Amino acid sequence: MRKAHIGPPAPMPKRKELSDTPVKLCCEISRIFHTKLRESGQVEGVMSQPGAGLVLSLLATGDGLSQKDLVSATHLRAPSISVIIKKMADEGIVRIENDRDDLRMTRIYLTEHGREIDASRIARVKEFDAVAHASLSDDDMQTLMSLLSRIRSNMLTDKKAENERKAEKQ
Repeated sequence: MRKAHIGPPAPMPKRKELSDTPVKLCCEISRIFHTKLRESGQVEGVMSQPGAGLVLSLLATGDGLSQKDLVSATHLRAPSISVIIKKMADEGIVRIENDRDDLRMTRIYLTEHGREIDASRIARVKEFDAVAHASLSDDDMQTLMSLLSRIRSNMLTDKKAENERKAEKQ
């Protein structure tokens, strides 16, 4: 497989019309994090697709979810979830079974291979977390987590309002 990046990701260009903001910094940190995951061999195949790690984590904590459950929990679109699940099944990460009570619905379960991938990813994420907040005090971490949680909440609230506006137009 061809590597998309060699070495650390390029820094975001400085643009006077875009000052540094918490969201911009979070995006840059996310890019660095995903580059490190790729370089560590943790991201290949379907796991390189945006949203696949989230789907994997949800299945690891709530095996037997439906695609509808995953759409609701991830805020990803149904076609994206469908593609991720199909690729995960093709790679032996999940198995898809008909629901016992409603044969029209399918349930998704992690395979042993999927659980191994999840455990490996968790270990690597913990390593990156330790590096990322090594110089932060407990108070710093508490403040940072509180602020980021509020930013996330604001963005999710705005997404819900956007969806409501779209539904009204239809």
